[in-house]
Amino acid sequence: MAAHPIYRVREWMYKWIDEETEEVREEYKEGLRQFMGFVTNQELAREQGMAICPCIKCENEKVVKIYLVWRHLYNRGFTPGYYIWFSHGEDFVNMPGISRRVGRVEEGNINRIGEEDTTSIRHGDNIPRMVRDGFPEVVETSNVVQSPNPESRRFFEILEAAKHPIYDGCKEGHSPLSATTRMMGIKTDFNLSEDCVDAFADFFYDYLPEGNLAPHSYYAIQKLVAGLGLPYQIIDVCRDNCMIFWREDANLESCRFCGEDRFQVSAGMSRIPYQRMWYLPIADRLKRLYQSERTAKGMRWHGEHSFTRDISHPSDAEACKHFRYTYPDFAREIRNVYLGLSTDGFNPFGKGGRKYSLWPVIVTPYNLPPALCMKREFLFLTILVPGPNHPRRALDVFLKPLISELQMLWYEGVRVYAVSLKNNFTMRAVLMWTISDFPAYGMLSGWTTHGRLLCPHCQDNSDAFWLQNRRKSSWFDCHRRFLPSNHPYRRNKRLFTRNKVINDGPPPSYDGTYILEQFSDFYVLETRDCGGNGDDRIDGYGTAHNWHKKSIFWELPYWKDHLLRHNLDVMHIEKNFFENIINTVLNVAGKTKDNLKSRLDLQQLCGREELYAMENGTGQVPIFRLLPSRKAAFFE
Repeated sequence: MAAHPIYRVREWMYKWIDEETEEVREEYKEGLRQFMGFVTNQELAREQGMAICPCIKCENEKVVKIYLVWRHLYNRGFTPGYYIWFSHGEDFVNMPGISRRVGRVEEGNINRIGEEDTTSIRHGDNIPRMVRDGFPEVVETSNVVQSPNPESRRFFEILEAAKHPIYDGCKEGHSPLSATTRMMGIKTDFNLSEDCVDAFADFFYDYLPEGNLAPHSYYAIQKLVAGLGLPYQIIDVCRDNCMIFWREDANLESCRFCGEDRFQVSAGMSRIPYQRMWYLPIADRLKRLYQSERTAKGMRWHGEHSFTRDISHPSDAEACKHFRYTYPDFAREIRNVYLGLSTDGFNPFGKGGRKYSLWPVIVTPYNLPPALCMKREFLFLTILVPGPNHPRRALDVFLKPLISELQMLWYEGVRVYAVSLKNNFTMRAVLMWTISDFPAYGMLSGWTTHGRLLCPHCQDNSDAFWLQNRRKSSWFDCHRRFLPSNHPYRRNKRLFTRNKVINDGPPPSYDGTYILEQFSDFYVLETRDCGGNGDDRIDGYGTAHNWHKKSIFWELPYWKDHLLRHNLDVMHIEKNFFENIINTVLNVAGKTKDNLKSRLDLQQLCGREELYAMENGTGQVPIFRLLPSRKAAFFE
C-alpha cells in the first residue's frame, strides 16, 4: 500500500533549500505561489488583507499581513506536517489528510485587527465549524487553565500527602512513600512473608521519633500503595491454553473447547485454578505520563519536533505518516498515544534451571523523544503469560484483555489531566505494530513462519525450493528479484542459479483488505471461535497460504489500514547472521555452513566449479575461509 497521495503532491513544502546551491528551490517557489493563491481567496484575506501564518516560527498561531505570510514562508519554510492546509479552510473530510497544527482565533479577535501587521491567535471562531461540531472534546486551548478531574485530583492529593517528611528533621526525601516503596522492594527481593513485613514495620515505627508518619504494618503499606498504585488482574486460564475465564466466561467451571476442569481437586475450602495469567491495564499508566511534569511535555514531542530527511523517531516513518493521513480526527490531538507491542519467551531460571517458558508482553508509547521512549521505565509490562509450556498458537488467548482495552481507548478514550498544559482532555490510543523475532512473528500474525511459504511478505509468490542433500527448504537466489532492474547480478548465469536470468520484480505488497479477503476465502478462524490450540488444518495450508489463524489484532478497527503491522527484531537477525558468517569463515566444527551436503547442493544449482565437491568427499578451500595465520591475526 502506497503512502497517501497528498503527501507526494505536496512534498515541495519540505524541499525548501537546495543543499548544493543553498538557494530556495524553484519547485518550492512555484508551490508557494499556489499556496498564496489559495490563501488570498479566503474571507479573512479578501476582507482585511490578513492570513494565518503557517511558517515554522508562527506555527499557525499568528494572523499577519498577506505580504508577511509570503515573506515568512520564503525565508523560514512551513511548520512541520502541514500537508493539509487546515487552518486556511481546506476540508479534511473531502480531502483525506491532516494538519497537525490548527490555528485558533479568539472570538472577536478578527474584528479588532486594525492596522497592525500581526495578531496572536488563541481559540474560538476561526476553527472550522466542522471540527468544532464534530470533535468538541479536542477543541481545548492550551491557554485555558483547568482544575484536575476528580480522579486526577485524588491521585495528586494522595501523592502530596505521601511526600510529607516521615518525621520532623529527618533527611530530605525520607517520606512515607519512599519508606513504603523501599519496604515493598525488600519484600520482593528477599521473598519476605507478610508477617515478617508486619514485624519490621512495627519495629521501625516504634524506634522512630514519636508522631512519625511511617507505615506501622503491612496493611498500612498496602493501603498507601493502593492509593497510588496501578490496577492489575489475575485471570484463570484453561490448563490447555484454549481460553481464559474472563468477562462473559468468568463463571464457567470448565473449558468451552476441551472440557477440562478449571479448578484442581482440593480438600481445602479455597479453589485453586490449574493456571493463571496476569494482566496490567495500560490506560492508567498512560494517564500517569500526563500527570508527571517530567513526562507530560515529552508526550507531545512526536507531534512538535521538526522533521528532517533522516528517520530519527518512529513518528518520522512513512507508516506513521500514512496513519495520520488515514485517521485525521485521531492525529489532530497530538496528545493521543501511539503504541508498539513486543513479546518474546525466556526461561526465568536460566539455562541451567528447569525447563520453563515465560512470555511477557511489553507495550511502549512512541510519543516520547528518542532519548526516552526506549528507556526501561517506559516499557510497560502488560501481560505475563505463564509457563512452563510454550504458548505457541495460543498467544491470542492471553492477548484478549489487552485488545479489549485497546478497543476502548480507540472508540471512547479516557479523560486525563495534563499537568504541562493545566487542562483536561480525552486521551485515545492506537497500537501501531508489533516487534518480535521471527518465530514470535508467526504467533502474533497468524502466518506460520516455517516451511516453504514461511515468508509473510512473499506468501505463495515464493521462489523457495527443496534442497535434495540438506533435506530442507532453501531461499537461495530469491534475493535477485529485489535488486534494481539494471543490476548486473540479475543477468549473472554462473554465480547464482545456473543459466538463470531474473527479470521478475519483487512480489507485491498486500494491503489489509486483500488479507481479509484471504481469511474469508480460506475460512481462517479466529481464536475465539476455535480455541487457543486452533482447528484442523485450513484448506490450502502449506500450498496456497500459511495462515493457521486470524490474529486477534484484526479485531482492532484500524489494523487493516496500517502499512506496517509486524516488525522483526533486528537484534535477533543480526546475531544469527553474524554467527553463521563468522562460524563459516572460521570453519568452526559443527557450526560452519560449509560442509559436504552444502557443496553437493551447490554443485546441482550453480556454476561455481571451484566449490564443487570431489569424488572422495573433499573440496578446495574456499576463498572466504580464513587460513590459520589469518585466524590468529583475527583473534589478536
